Amino acid sequence: MLILLLLIIFAVLFLVFVEEYLGKYKWFAYILIGIFLILYAGLRPVGFDRDSENYENYFMHPDSRINEISVEPSFLILSRLLYPFFPDVHILFFLYALLGVGLKFFAIKRITNLLFLPILIYVCNFFLLHDVTQIRAGVISGLFLLSIKPLSEGKRLHALCYIMIGAIFHFSALALLPLLFLSNTPISRKWKIAWAMVVPVCFLLYFSGFDLLTTFHIPYISDKIDIYQRLSETKLEKESILNPFPLIKMAVFLYLLYFSETIKPYVPSIYLLIKILACSVLFYFAFTSIKIVSMRISELYGIIEIVLYPCIIYTIRPINFGKLAVCIIAFIEIYFQLIQWEILNFSI
Repeated sequence: MLILLLLIIFAVLFLVFVEEYLGKYKWFAYILIGIFLILYAGLRPVGFDRDSENYENYFMHPDSRINEISVEPSFLILSRLLYPFFPDVHILFFLYALLGVGLKFFAIKRITNLLFLPILIYVCNFFLLHDVTQIRAGVISGLFLLSIKPLSEGKRLHALCYIMIGAIFHFSALALLPLLFLSNTPISRKWKIAWAMVVPVCFLLYFSGFDLLTTFHIPYISDKIDIYQRLSETKLEKESILNPFPLIKMAVFLYLLYFSETIKPYVPSIYLLIKILACSVLFYFAFTSIKIVSMRISELYGIIEIVLYPCIIYTIRPINFGKLAVCIIAFIEIYFQLIQWEILNFSI
């Protein structure tokens, strides 16, 4: 399975540098890569990732009281409907992969003219996180990406519908509601300075130890936070050590903020995407006392990196140097996912 994943990555890498020469065949390659990813996520062995064994338990025992409070009703309803006909959890893996991967591929096409650079960033990071491991989050992130275009056009009701549909699959989609207050209005020079202040604020939050989650008590939510805080003492310890992703986000955020006018003709929603990336960084440092929460929310907001990081190529000439810069980011991501954090079980 690992070798197959690496083959897919290198195939996408090749397509990145030949995309402009493929003509109409690039759409065939784009769809083919999507099919491979759906099959990969849907047919992976149980135990290949961290969560698949838990999902199999939920699928096999949807009426368990413990499972009822562990996952959303939609997951359990699907399990009850599918199990009598397909008593194998892979049918659920495949359904979620079809939704998660399919929605993202459709959304990428709507947001940017680039195809394979976004897919490279996706495969090297979010595909493993969302569509292989956190499969419910995979559907949310796909719906979130789909909401970017209407939100950038001021169609907040459309975007709200996508978010609320996402909440059916995972309640964490409700964390996206603050985005409805953002717009795609151009960022003036003064506002660029204001948005850039997010970076020093993040460092201030980190070194001061101030945390929004533990400072204010909110009924029910605070109880959930206590559970996550206990879990964070035993899980995700490796991710807490030497995590370069927030620093990469900060650097790319400041860089694209500076060149936003240059990118605007190629990616109309660039201003909105930059603001969302700033929120992703801010949430990571605002909830530092509970790594699970800070990372999950930051990752959910950060799904826009798929279409935002490739924008670097519009600021560098020759264009292949820009592609190389994005590829380096992608390979840093896949290195940490596979080697440092061991997100997958290599023995399967």
